[in-house]
Amino acid sequence: MKIIEPKVELWQQGDDSKAHVARCARVCYGRATGNDEATIKRLINDEHWSMFRHGTYYIIANDSDKTLETIIINYANTIGFSYHYEKHVYYITVNGNWVLDHKTQFGYLSKYIVPIEDFRNTEIGFHMMRYTFCVDTQISTSRELNRVSPNSIAEKSTRYVYEDGSICRPHWISKEEAELFNNDNNITLNEAINVYLNGCKRDFEEYKILVDKYKIHRQDARGKLPLDTATRCIYTYSVREWRHIIDLRYYGTTGTPHPNCIIIAGMIRNNLMELGYDFRD
Repeated sequence: MKIIEPKVELWQQGDDSKAHVARCARVCYGRATGNDEATIKRLINDEHWSMFRHGTYYIIANDSDKTLETIIINYANTIGFSYHYEKHVYYITVNGNWVLDHKTQFGYLSKYIVPIEDFRNTEIGFHMMRYTFCVDTQISTSRELNRVSPNSIAEKSTRYVYEDGSICRPHWISKEEAELFNNDNNITLNEAINVYLNGCKRDFEEYKILVDKYKIHRQDARGKLPLDTATRCIYTYSVREWRHIIDLRYYGTTGTPHPNCIIIAGMIRNNLMELGYDFRD
Protein backbone atom coordinates (compact mmCIF):
# COMPACT_ATOMS: atom_id res chain seq x y z
CA MET A 1 0.00 0.00 0.00
CA LYS A 2 1.11 3.54 -0.66
CA ILE A 3 -0.14 7.03 0.11
CA ILE A 4 -0.56 9.45 -2.79
CA GLU A 5 -0.99 13.22 -2.59
CA PRO A 6 -4.28 14.97 -3.41
CA LYS A 7 -3.87 16.70 -6.76
CA VAL A 8 -5.78 18.84 -9.25
CA GLU A 9 -4.82 19.30 -12.90
CA LEU A 10 -6.49 21.53 -15.49
CA TRP A 11 -7.17 19.66 -18.72
CA GLN A 12 -7.59 22.17 -21.54
CA GLN A 13 -9.87 20.89 -24.27
CA GLY A 14 -8.29 22.30 -27.39
CA ASP A 15 -10.33 22.45 -30.60
CA ASP A 16 -10.71 18.64 -30.90
CA SER A 17 -13.58 18.00 -28.49
CA LYS A 18 -13.75 14.27 -29.26
CA ALA A 19 -10.10 13.73 -28.31
CA HIS A 20 -10.85 15.53 -25.05
CA VAL A 21 -13.90 13.34 -24.40
CA ALA A 22 -11.87 10.19 -25.08
CA ARG A 23 -9.15 11.30 -22.66
CA CYS A 24 -11.75 11.94 -19.95
CA ALA A 25 -13.56 8.66 -20.56
CA ARG A 26 -10.37 6.59 -20.28
CA VAL A 27 -10.08 7.66 -16.64
CA CYS A 28 -13.05 5.39 -15.89
CA TYR A 29 -10.98 2.42 -17.06
CA GLY A 30 -7.76 3.43 -15.33
CA ARG A 31 -6.02 4.20 -18.63
CA ALA A 32 -3.92 7.21 -19.59
CA THR A 33 -3.62 6.56 -23.34
CA GLY A 34 -5.55 4.81 -26.07
CA ASN A 35 -7.14 5.03 -29.50
CA ASP A 36 -9.37 8.11 -29.49
CA GLU A 37 -11.43 7.04 -32.49
CA ALA A 38 -12.11 3.56 -31.07
CA THR A 39 -13.00 5.02 -27.67
CA ILE A 40 -15.49 7.47 -29.18
CA LYS A 41 -17.05 4.76 -31.33
CA ARG A 42 -17.51 2.49 -28.31
CA LEU A 43 -19.05 5.28 -26.22
CA ILE A 44 -21.56 6.08 -28.96
CA ASN A 45 -22.44 2.45 -29.72
CA ASP A 46 -22.89 1.68 -26.01
CA GLU A 47 -24.94 4.88 -25.60
CA HIS A 48 -22.57 5.98 -22.87
CA TRP A 49 -23.32 9.54 -23.89
CA SER A 50 -22.76 11.17 -20.51
CA MET A 51 -19.01 11.18 -21.24
CA PHE A 52 -19.65 13.65 -24.05
CA ARG A 53 -20.67 16.25 -21.46
CA HIS A 54 -16.94 16.89 -21.05
CA GLY A 55 -16.73 18.19 -24.62
CA THR A 56 -17.84 21.74 -25.41
CA TYR A 57 -18.69 23.61 -28.61
CA TYR A 58 -18.49 27.40 -28.59
CA ILE A 59 -20.72 29.46 -30.86
CA ILE A 60 -21.03 33.17 -31.68
CA ALA A 61 -23.77 34.34 -34.04
CA ASN A 62 -25.58 37.50 -35.05
CA ASP A 63 -29.30 37.77 -34.29
CA SER A 64 -30.15 38.37 -37.95
CA ASP A 65 -30.53 34.59 -38.39
CA LYS A 66 -34.16 33.89 -37.52
CA THR A 67 -33.79 30.10 -37.71
CA LEU A 68 -31.04 30.34 -35.13
CA GLU A 69 -33.28 32.49 -32.97
CA THR A 70 -36.03 29.87 -33.14
CA ILE A 71 -33.64 27.12 -32.07
CA ILE A 72 -32.53 29.19 -29.10
CA ILE A 73 -36.11 29.91 -28.04
CA ASN A 74 -37.05 26.22 -28.26
CA TYR A 75 -33.95 24.73 -26.64
CA ALA A 76 -32.71 27.40 -24.23
CA ASN A 77 -33.88 25.45 -21.17
CA THR A 78 -32.53 22.06 -22.20
CA ILE A 79 -29.67 20.54 -20.20
CA GLY A 80 -26.29 21.13 -21.81
CA PHE A 81 -27.30 24.30 -23.68
CA SER A 82 -26.33 27.74 -22.40
CA TYR A 83 -26.53 31.14 -24.06
CA HIS A 84 -26.15 34.87 -23.46
CA TYR A 85 -27.58 37.57 -25.72
CA GLU A 86 -26.08 41.04 -25.84
CA LYS A 87 -25.86 43.79 -28.47
CA HIS A 88 -27.50 41.66 -31.20
CA VAL A 89 -25.06 38.78 -30.68
CA TYR A 90 -25.71 35.31 -29.29
CA TYR A 91 -22.97 33.58 -27.30
CA ILE A 92 -23.73 29.87 -27.00
CA THR A 93 -22.11 26.82 -25.44
CA VAL A 94 -23.37 23.26 -25.91
CA ASN A 95 -21.86 20.09 -24.56
CA GLY A 96 -21.41 16.91 -26.56
CA ASN A 97 -24.27 15.09 -24.86
CA TRP A 98 -26.66 17.85 -26.00
CA VAL A 99 -25.24 17.51 -29.51
CA LEU A 100 -26.02 13.77 -29.61
CA ASP A 101 -29.54 14.41 -28.32
CA HIS A 102 -30.22 17.21 -30.81
CA LYS A 103 -28.33 16.31 -33.99
CA THR A 104 -30.52 18.30 -36.39
CA GLN A 105 -30.43 21.48 -34.32
CA PHE A 106 -26.68 21.20 -33.78
CA GLY A 107 -26.21 20.62 -37.50
CA TYR A 108 -27.59 24.09 -38.06
CA LEU A 109 -25.73 25.72 -35.17
CA SER A 110 -22.40 24.17 -36.16
CA LYS A 111 -21.75 26.70 -38.92
CA TYR A 112 -21.32 29.34 -36.21
CA ILE A 113 -18.74 27.43 -34.16
CA VAL A 114 -15.66 29.50 -33.35
CA PRO A 115 -12.23 28.50 -32.01
CA ILE A 116 -12.13 28.25 -28.22
CA GLU A 117 -9.69 31.13 -27.82
CA ASP A 118 -11.83 33.41 -29.99
CA PHE A 119 -14.78 32.72 -27.70
CA ARG A 120 -12.73 33.08 -24.54
CA ASN A 121 -11.25 36.39 -25.70
CA THR A 122 -14.65 38.07 -25.68
CA GLU A 123 -15.91 39.60 -22.45
CA ILE A 124 -19.09 37.53 -22.46
CA GLY A 125 -17.41 34.33 -23.59
CA PHE A 126 -14.76 34.56 -20.87
CA HIS A 127 -17.46 34.16 -18.22
CA MET A 128 -19.22 31.34 -20.10
CA MET A 129 -16.17 29.11 -20.49
CA ARG A 130 -16.28 25.49 -19.35
CA TYR A 131 -13.22 23.95 -17.70
CA THR A 132 -12.20 20.36 -17.07
CA PHE A 133 -10.24 19.37 -13.96
CA CYS A 134 -8.65 16.01 -13.26
CA VAL A 135 -8.78 15.36 -9.51
CA ASP A 136 -6.87 12.79 -7.47
CA THR A 137 -8.53 12.42 -4.09
CA GLN A 138 -10.23 9.99 -1.72
CA ILE A 139 -13.42 8.11 -2.63
CA SER A 140 -14.98 9.81 0.39
CA THR A 141 -14.09 13.24 -1.03
CA SER A 142 -15.30 12.44 -4.55
CA ARG A 143 -18.67 11.66 -2.99
CA GLU A 144 -18.72 15.14 -1.47
CA LEU A 145 -17.89 16.75 -4.82
CA ASN A 146 -20.30 14.59 -6.80
CA ARG A 147 -23.27 15.54 -4.62
CA VAL A 148 -23.10 19.22 -5.51
CA SER A 149 -22.32 18.95 -9.20
CA PRO A 150 -24.51 19.12 -12.32
CA ASN A 151 -23.25 15.60 -13.18
CA SER A 152 -20.51 16.07 -15.78
CA ILE A 153 -18.39 13.43 -14.10
CA ALA A 154 -16.01 10.63 -15.08
CA GLU A 155 -14.58 8.61 -12.20
CA LYS A 156 -12.14 5.73 -12.09
CA SER A 157 -14.01 2.50 -11.47
CA THR A 158 -13.23 0.71 -8.21
CA ARG A 159 -12.54 -2.35 -10.39
CA TYR A 160 -9.14 -0.82 -11.15
CA VAL A 161 -8.13 0.04 -7.58
CA TYR A 162 -6.58 -3.39 -7.05
CA GLU A 163 -3.61 -2.62 -9.30
CA ASP A 164 -2.03 -0.10 -6.93
CA GLY A 165 -3.84 -0.35 -3.59
CA SER A 166 -3.36 3.32 -2.76
CA ILE A 167 -5.03 5.72 -0.39
CA CYS A 168 -5.02 9.48 -0.86
CA ARG A 169 -3.37 11.29 2.04
CA PRO A 170 -6.00 12.62 4.45
CA HIS A 171 -5.49 16.14 5.78
CA TRP A 172 -4.54 14.98 9.27
CA ILE A 173 -1.47 13.02 8.12
CA SER A 174 1.49 15.19 7.12
CA LYS A 175 3.44 14.84 3.87
CA GLU A 176 6.50 13.89 5.90
CA GLU A 177 4.63 11.09 7.70
CA ALA A 178 3.22 9.83 4.39
CA GLU A 179 6.69 9.78 2.86
CA LEU A 180 8.07 7.82 5.81
CA PHE A 181 5.29 5.25 5.40
CA ASN A 182 5.82 4.98 1.63
CA ASN A 183 9.50 4.23 2.23
CA ASP A 184 8.69 1.60 4.88
CA ASN A 185 5.15 0.22 5.28
CA ASN A 186 6.13 -1.27 8.64
CA ILE A 187 7.35 1.97 10.20
CA THR A 188 5.91 2.97 13.58
CA LEU A 189 4.38 6.45 13.60
CA ASN A 190 2.00 7.81 16.25
CA GLU A 191 -0.68 5.51 17.59
CA ALA A 192 -3.63 7.01 15.72
CA ILE A 193 -1.82 6.89 12.37
CA ASN A 194 -0.71 3.30 13.02
CA VAL A 195 -4.29 2.19 13.73
CA TYR A 196 -5.57 3.98 10.62
CA LEU A 197 -2.87 2.76 8.21
CA ASN A 198 -2.87 -0.80 9.51
CA GLY A 199 -6.64 -0.88 9.03
CA CYS A 200 -6.31 0.35 5.46
CA LYS A 201 -3.58 -2.21 4.72
CA ARG A 202 -5.75 -4.98 6.14
CA ASP A 203 -8.70 -3.88 4.00
CA PHE A 204 -6.60 -3.99 0.83
CA GLU A 205 -5.16 -7.38 1.78
CA GLU A 206 -8.61 -8.85 2.39
CA TYR A 207 -9.88 -7.32 -0.85
CA LYS A 208 -7.00 -9.05 -2.65
CA ILE A 209 -7.84 -12.38 -0.97
CA LEU A 210 -11.49 -12.12 -2.02
CA VAL A 211 -10.52 -11.39 -5.62
CA ASP A 212 -7.56 -13.77 -6.05
CA LYS A 213 -8.42 -16.70 -3.81
CA TYR A 214 -12.20 -16.74 -3.71
CA LYS A 215 -12.73 -15.31 -7.22
CA ILE A 216 -15.20 -12.70 -5.99
CA HIS A 217 -15.91 -10.11 -8.68
CA ARG A 218 -14.11 -6.84 -8.02
CA GLN A 219 -17.39 -4.96 -8.23
CA ASP A 220 -18.58 -7.08 -5.29
CA ALA A 221 -15.32 -7.19 -3.32
CA ARG A 222 -15.09 -3.38 -3.39
CA GLY A 223 -17.11 -3.27 -0.18
CA LYS A 224 -13.83 -4.04 1.62
CA LEU A 225 -12.08 -0.95 0.26
CA PRO A 226 -11.44 1.88 2.74
CA LEU A 227 -13.24 5.17 2.11
CA ASP A 228 -9.89 6.92 1.68
CA THR A 229 -8.97 4.67 -1.25
CA ALA A 230 -7.44 6.88 -3.94
CA THR A 231 -9.65 7.69 -6.89
CA ARG A 232 -9.34 9.87 -9.98
CA CYS A 233 -12.26 12.01 -11.14
CA ILE A 234 -12.90 14.30 -14.10
CA TYR A 235 -15.23 17.26 -13.73
CA THR A 236 -16.25 19.69 -16.50
CA TYR A 237 -18.30 22.73 -15.59
CA SER A 238 -18.91 26.32 -16.56
CA VAL A 239 -17.30 29.07 -14.51
CA ARG A 240 -20.69 29.80 -12.93
CA GLU A 241 -21.10 26.14 -11.93
CA TRP A 242 -17.56 26.00 -10.55
CA ARG A 243 -18.29 29.10 -8.46
CA HIS A 244 -21.28 27.32 -6.92
CA ILE A 245 -19.26 24.20 -6.11
CA ILE A 246 -16.42 26.27 -4.63
CA ASP A 247 -18.90 28.28 -2.54
CA LEU A 248 -20.16 25.04 -1.01
CA ARG A 249 -16.97 23.00 -0.75
CA TYR A 250 -14.35 25.68 -0.10
CA TYR A 251 -16.09 28.68 1.45
CA GLY A 252 -18.75 26.59 3.19
CA THR A 253 -21.73 28.82 2.43
CA THR A 254 -24.18 26.18 3.71
CA GLY A 255 -22.02 24.56 6.38
CA THR A 256 -18.40 23.73 7.13
CA PRO A 257 -16.95 21.51 4.36
CA HIS A 258 -14.75 18.52 5.15
CA PRO A 259 -11.04 19.52 5.27
CA ASN A 260 -10.14 17.02 2.52
CA CYS A 261 -12.77 18.62 0.27
CA ILE A 262 -11.52 22.13 1.09
CA ILE A 263 -8.07 21.07 -0.14
CA ILE A 264 -9.40 19.96 -3.55
CA ALA A 265 -11.86 22.84 -3.98
CA GLY A 266 -9.09 25.27 -3.02
CA MET A 267 -6.79 23.85 -5.70
CA ILE A 268 -9.51 24.25 -8.33
CA ARG A 269 -10.14 27.81 -7.13
CA ASN A 270 -6.43 28.61 -7.45
CA ASN A 271 -6.33 27.25 -11.00
CA LEU A 272 -9.30 29.39 -11.99
CA MET A 273 -7.69 32.45 -10.42
CA GLU A 274 -4.59 31.80 -12.54
CA LEU A 275 -6.87 31.88 -15.58
CA GLY A 276 -8.04 35.36 -14.58
CA TYR A 277 -11.21 34.70 -12.55
CA ASP A 278 -11.80 36.56 -9.30
CA PHE A 279 -12.85 34.95 -6.04
CA ARG A 280 -13.34 36.31 -2.56
CA ASP A 281 -10.31 36.17 -0.25
